[in-house]
Amino acid sequence: MYRISHDNGFTLPVIDVQATSKRLKEIREKRGFTVADIQKIFGMQNPQSIYTWENPNLKYLPCLENLIALAKIYGVSIDDLIVIEEDDSSMYLCDSQLVSCISEDIMMFIKNNASKRVQEAIWFFYN
Repeated sequence: MYRISHDNGFTLPVIDVQATSKRLKEIREKRGFTVADIQKIFGMQNPQSIYTWENPNLKYLPCLENLIALAKIYGVSIDDLIVIEEDDSSMYLCDSQLVSCISEDIMMFIKNNASKRVQEAIWFFYN
């Protein structure tokens, strides 16, 4: 990634991958699921992907579809699974042209699933 100047004052949040990996494991354990349980639910041949998602040293997270599934399985929101870096130095600027290219379906998904902070930021540029 590259840092973009903060000309218009808006920055998109950056996911803290290591903290998110730890959180995925914590929530799974707190909800009483084993890795084998999640493996069975996802229909995986082996549990390696789950161990990879939960290992902060590997810096690898589930795809969006799997994050949505995990949120439903654990009975939490996607925002509960993802840790956002709050340090302003780790934020990246949003390009308003990018937002204008987002389809209505994606905007509806964001409206229904994103955190309030992300929703407000997207709507600021979209409207």
